[in-house]
Order: sequence, then C-alpha cells, then structure tokens
Amino acid sequence: MTRKIIIAASNYWNSPFHVGSHNFAKLFAKNGWEVLFVSDPISLFHFFKKNNDQVIDRYKIYRGKIKSGIGNIKIYVPFALITPNERPVFNSRFVTYNWQKMTIPNIVKYAKKTGFGKVDLLWFDSINQYFWLDGIDWNKSILRIADKTSQFRNINKYSLELEAKLKKSVSHIIYTAETLLPYFEEYKNKAFHISNGVDVDNFIRPVKKTPEDISSIPKPIAIYVGAIDSWFDLNYMKDVASKCRDINFVIIGRANIDISSISSEPNIYFLGRKSFNEIPDYLFYSDAGIIVFNKNHPVVNSVNPIKLYEYMACGLPVVATKWKELEMINSPAYLAEDAVDFVKKLKIAISEGKNSKYIDYAKNNSWDEKYKYIEKLLNY
Repeated sequence: MTRKIIIAASNYWNSPFHVGSHNFAKLFAKNGWEVLFVSDPISLFHFFKKNNDQVIDRYKIYRGKIKSGIGNIKIYVPFALITPNERPVFNSRFVTYNWQKMTIPNIVKYAKKTGFGKVDLLWFDSINQYFWLDGIDWNKSILRIADKTSQFRNINKYSLELEAKLKKSVSHIIYTAETLLPYFEEYKNKAFHISNGVDVDNFIRPVKKTPEDISSIPKPIAIYVGAIDSWFDLNYMKDVASKCRDINFVIIGRANIDISSISSEPNIYFLGRKSFNEIPDYLFYSDAGIIVFNKNHPVVNSVNPIKLYEYMACGLPVVATKWKELEMINSPAYLAEDAVDFVKKLKIAISEGKNSKYIDYAKNNSWDEKYKYIEKLLNY
C-alpha cells in the first residue's frame, strides 16, 4: 500500500528559496510516497504588494496552472479571504487560528477530496498550518525547525502559540542546527538533529553553461546567493568590497531591505532573482562563495546555511562570517572574525581555487543522506 504525506510548507513549490521541505518532498516521492505539498496561503491583499511576481506564481499554483513536474507530488497554495501576518487585524487571534476556515475551496475538504484525508505522516515546516492535526487522520507527525521563528518580523504572537502547540503535539521534532536545541528544551526527548543538505543532482553537473549576465564581469568573482534581508550585513559587505577592489562581488537574490548603501560600489553586482535550476551555472563561473551575515542578528546564530553546501557542491571555497553554528559543524569553510580577516581569507580561498574536498563534503551532506535518517526515525 502506498504511503501518503502532507508537507505543510512556508515556501511555495517553485519559490526561489528552495529549502528542506522541497527536497524532502522529492525524496519521499522518489521512495514511493504520495505527497501533497501545501504552502502558506495567499489572499487578495497579497496582490497589492510591490514586486508581486511571486504572488502571481502562487496564484497559478492555486489555479492548477503550475504543476510539480513529479507524478506523485501534488502542489497547492490555498486561497483565503484573509491570512495571518504581523499587521493589525491580520495579527489577531481569530485570523491566526481560523484562516483555513475561510479558504476557497476549504483546504481540509480539498485534501480529503484529493485522497489525503488520512495520511501516514504530517510534516510541518509552517506553524500557521497547525490545523492539519485536527483536520485529518494521521499516524505520525514531524515539526521541522530550521530557525528561531520568534525572531522573524512577519510572525505574530498567536503564531508562536501555534508553534508551542505543535511542539507539544507532534510525535517528532527535527532541528537543523545544534544551537536550536534550547528552543524546545522541554521536548528534547523526541527531538532529533538532522542538519540541512544539498541537492547533489542539481549542483554537480557534467554540463556547465555560462550565463550572459555574469560572463561580462571580470574575474575573480566572489558570489552570494540567497535572501537579502535584515541579517545580511550591508556595512560589512561594503567594507569587504572596498578593501579588495581587485575582486568582484556578485549578489543573487531579491532585496527585502534598502541596499542603496552598497549598490553604487563599483565591484558589487546585483543580478536579481534566479531560479533554483539556474543557480549552479552562476556558481560554476565564480571563484568563491561568500556568506556575509551579521553574527549579532538574533536569527543568525542558529542558522545552518544551505548555501554553504550548495557552494561546496560546485567545488567553491567558502568564506563566511563566524557564528557559533558554523563553528560547530566543522566544515572546510573559512570563518572570518571581522572584515579585515574576511578579506585575507577570501584572497587565500580564491588563490587556492576549486577543490574536490569541498565536493566531497557536500556529497556527505546530501539531502539523500539526510533522508536516510528520516527513514530510521520513522521506522517505516
């Protein structure tokens, strides 16, 4: 009999942020499971946001115009009259606890209609989808914690109530960073550390192409791929770039903060959002991967960065600001104490060049390897 899983995810299927929930969905499917991948909802209010191309993508999924591309993975984005966030009214207890009752069609009825009214496993990356615990029949459940949720600005206090309920109610907790353990200390008897990983098939390729928008940028190139948000240290980045004009810095991703303080730097290039499948081509053309996070930001200390494994899968040496979790994983990355040290180590990394030791490290941290731990944990 085919097993079934609902993955309640924060990010939608074709989001530029390809995270653990996406990779585990593919691996469950690869191993014969039927998967319903449900991301957090949209409403009419989302269409009033600037740069709403991601909202349009999510709406297309809701309408069934975008599929997963994998036969046994169904993807869905609920459409609700109102959805929870940090803003007044939207951050009320009523909306946070009841948005799913205002979905069109009703999300629980949709799941039952598509054959997911009874599942072997409920998987939570999204705390706002707590309702699944009471909405359908399930055998086992997992809450996967990859960040300190309380530190994100779009989370309201009632969402944190739901997270507390999830911690108590699920059968298993998976956490990606050792430094997250105090976040659920009272439930550590059912908590298991499984770090982030890398999609080896996507990042280790025999055929490599050079994207046009990076080919005109002189080498050497240090590249950053990912979120440009409050934890991205703009001052640090500017200081590093100003100290080594002989290195060009390519930044890929959409800026959710004001980047005007560094956008005029002559050796910093913002190339915007790229799809998950495009990113390896940009990494192959680069000479080093960088992670320039503010180590004093409350989110950063518990981050186990997927980008580190993705950089290394392409053979790139990695230079990052030093924070506790990065020290604990004992990777071959260069960890910098400050901007001066970062520049020094970046020049060493670039002169060293690409190396198979980085690829080997990435392979040992593939999502396939992480999935093996999940299988043992579930005992299916």
